[in-house]
Amino acid sequence: MKNILGGAVIGALLLSTTAHAEGWTFLAGAKEGYKAEPTISLMAGQMSPGTSGVDSGSLTGIELSLNCPLLQPPTNRIRQQLSVTKYDKSSVKITSIELNPHYVVEVSPGLELGGGPGLGYIMVDTPNKNPGFWGLGIGLSAHYTAMPPLFIGAEYRYQVTTKEDFGGGMGKDNLDNSRVDIKVGYSF
Repeated sequence: MKNILGGAVIGALLLSTTAHAEGWTFLAGAKEGYKAEPTISLMAGQMSPGTSGVDSGSLTGIELSLNCPLLQPPTNRIRQQLSVTKYDKSSVKITSIELNPHYVVEVSPGLELGGGPGLGYIMVDTPNKNPGFWGLGIGLSAHYTAMPPLFIGAEYRYQVTTKEDFGGGMGKDNLDNSRVDIKVGYSF
């Protein structure tokens, strides 16, 4: 996992150097004309953990998204998404905090499609132990602003995690998972 994170950091640094040379804006939030265009959304969906003994179940959450203040492309945009979700099934409670920047393209007025990586921290509460996991993910999204400021979205995300001890004789395991959700929100 450390090698993956190290590679991601190096890749991001190389991308930012190359991107700046091609008209991308680094530290976009500090530049004149930057507009955050924040959106706050309620989320509901299905989470499918790949761990034995943890069943698929519904999740709920909240998300704040905005135009990324660190990096913006010369066309289209990067939306930074910060979400907190909760899952509760089979005596297992999971709280995830995730940061998911998505490169989004407007395909028709008000409709954007996007995708990108994600970094998260997953806190698990079981009858035996309360492990925490780091996760890396990849996601695809669709967003529609029908009548501004109303926002509707959908997202699919797959995440791989570190291994931790679940306790209760389960031993070390990961919490790799996928998530499908819908979002309804308000854009400021």
